Amino acid sequence: MSEFFQDHPMLLFALEAGVALFLLIFIVVWTMGTAKKHPRPSRAPADHPSRAPSAPAPGQPGQSQAGQATGQAHSKDNAPGA
Repeated sequence: MSEFFQDHPMLLFALEAGVALFLLIFIVVWTMGTAKKHPRPSRAPADHPSRAPSAPAPGQPGQSQAGQATGQAHSKDNAPGA
């Protein structure tokens, strides 16, 4: 066997590259299958603490409604009617 690789040294590199490519494709396919089995929710549930309105801390001036609306205008999830 070593005489064969002495006659064809690049074949060993090709074999190693083929194994590495197979391993890469296997890992990608494996992780794609796992993602389909456990989908992540696109938004937090309505009763989640992150969706509760936050009150300003005592001693700090509160923002006006216009200021809050301006800060949220760029988010597609906070669009009116969504």
